[in-house]
Amino acid sequence: MSLRVYLVEDSPIVVERLEEWMHDQGATVVGHAEDAATAIAEIPTLYPDVVVVDIALRQGTGFEVLDVIRDLPEAERPARIVLTNITRDWYRNAANRLGAEHFFDKSSQVPEMLDVLRAMSPRHAADDRLL
Repeated sequence: MSLRVYLVEDSPIVVERLEEWMHDQGATVVGHAEDAATAIAEIPTLYPDVVVVDIALRQGTGFEVLDVIRDLPEAERPARIVLTNITRDWYRNAANRLGAEHFFDKSSQVPEMLDVLRAMSPRHAADDRLL
């Protein structure tokens, strides 16, 4: 069983790269949206384990997405990772208040974000139990 990830990112190039890197980590991208409204509509129906969200989107913001996810029933609430170029403390603090468990700078911390995804992977957890 692989980790199910939903991407909220408006750059097609970034989406393509993230999908490749996540696949290499054993994760499956179950969907992606370029805007907040699409993400808000799809996330509750796809039941991802993790949502990776950018703050700045074509329409709406990642904050809107985080707010809606925060209000989902706990059993349906995916883990939230922010991956953005907007890294000022105000944005980090706002994302944390809205339930983001991790906050990464898109320009320099993708490897760290992938490490977090790998650690969340059910396959990784099973491998650790075997050691």
